[in-house]
Amino acid sequence: MDIIEETNVNRFKAEVNHLLVEREAENNLSLGLLRGMDQEESSLVPYLLYIKEAGKTTCMTMRTPPHLWILPSISTASKAGIEHLVQYLLDHEYDIPGVLGEEQAVEWFIEACHSKGNLEPNLHMRQGIYKLEKLATPPEREGNFVKAEKSDLALAKKWFLQYGKEVGEAHIEEQASDLATDMIEKEKMFFWTVNGVPVSMACRARETLNGATINAVFTPDEHKRKGYGSLVTYHLSKYLLEKGFLFCSLYTDMDNATSNSIYQKIGYRWVGNSIVYHLHSRKA
Repeated sequence: MDIIEETNVNRFKAEVNHLLVEREAENNLSLGLLRGMDQEESSLVPYLLYIKEAGKTTCMTMRTPPHLWILPSISTASKAGIEHLVQYLLDHEYDIPGVLGEEQAVEWFIEACHSKGNLEPNLHMRQGIYKLEKLATPPEREGNFVKAEKSDLALAKKWFLQYGKEVGEAHIEEQASDLATDMIEKEKMFFWTVNGVPVSMACRARETLNGATINAVFTPDEHKRKGYGSLVTYHLSKYLLEKGFLFCSLYTDMDNATSNSIYQKIGYRWVGNSIVYHLHSRKA
């Protein structure tokens, strides 16, 4: 069993892409990041590692600092392979601030970090991954689906800040201004409006070969429980399918039964779980 570190994104993709596309919707994060690294404007400097056994690539991990290590959903991943990977990271003094990805692989990873590296895991979030190929009957509510404009920038910054706090993601709070600016400039932010006033937002995120991911679905407190989040998600999904994507995917908080139910009502179906752990040195 060998751990191979790759510095060339295209060579890495050639080794691992066939493993990822077997479960394209589940692996939208890894596939989307690798796809984005092909773009000239990408400033990501990733760590790219894969496991080879008997001449075949069986697993992979990647990290774009300061974010966490990613373990995608791969059918050939094994406990022994993940343990070997963790030992490699420790031996080569890689920073391991945490890990996210397919639930079983992540559990193997944190067990190895705990036993081999004196690292204490802290569960951050359990997420469901949902996929939509065909929309259900649209919800009926007044309002309109619109693309965010430059004139919406102040509101977008405010909402991204609130969204970061709501989901407990400090990096979103810290980068709220940049994220909002980027989403509007790239025409990836959309609103549901009532009487011309934005009441909910959703964003178009990374792309894979056949799909697009939706994220940052947010409704401020004063507009919650009116179905606006469902509406903006429904119409953004419709927009993306009409653009030619074969499916849309999104993440949900598995502890929030309401949101999981809402997305299923508009046509999303569960395809897998993703779990997020932060890791820190164990106290003596």
